Amino acid sequence: MEVLKTYLFFSGHDEGHPYLIDTIWHENHWWLVGTWLEHPATGHRIPECIVLMDGLTVRFQEVEGQPYRFLLNNALPKSVLDGTPQDGYVIAIHPSAVADSRGTKSVH
Repeated sequence: MEVLKTYLFFSGHDEGHPYLIDTIWHENHWWLVGTWLEHPATGHRIPECIVLMDGLTVRFQEVEGQPYRFLLNNALPKSVLDGTPQDGYVIAIHPSAVADSRGTKSVH
């Protein structure tokens, strides 16, 4: 899976500080990756919590010549990227994250 970066700002969390967030193509849409599940023995990672980039509230543009591929045009609530539901945002949680939350987690 190819992992790209999105340049964004959070609303209500460290405002004014930009972040580069992992971004993947999944089911014909771009998604921001809030958290990853990592297998301790193999190091293989799968997205645990993802946020749809072309939802009702999230607007973005593709850019060239930068260390990131996308720029979010509006600030994103940090709680959404952490998996907290909020109107206007589509969040998906990997089923194994719910079934086994004891695995090693990393936030990028």
